[in-house]
Amino acid sequence: MPLSSKTVYKTLFSAFLLIGGIHSSFASGSYNTGSSGGGEQAYNLGKAAVYKKLLCSGCPLAGQDVDSTKAVEIIQMLNDKKELTAKLTETETEGVMVYLKRRYELN
Repeated sequence: MPLSSKTVYKTLFSAFLLIGGIHSSFASGSYNTGSSGGGEQAYNLGKAAVYKKLLCSGCPLAGQDVDSTKAVEIIQMLNDKKELTAKLTETETEGVMVYLKRRYELN
């Protein structure tokens, strides 16, 4: 039994709405860096901030490799409110610290 064009359009429209709704829920930009359930969000936000705002070409730490020693230096710079904090929001700063501490097993 062939489908009518009206049925096909309704199905496609429903699929687009479903995909759009899923996409917008993931792109809400809401991050919680607190200890209850926000650990993964803070880690992911921090990881993105490190590579997009600190290590990219033209960023303050461009071309530098990060190891555990460098991670400690970055955390110290963030705690001292040096130039790096000017590039990050408060939430991103917290996320960067979470990311570096977990990634390099610090503290």
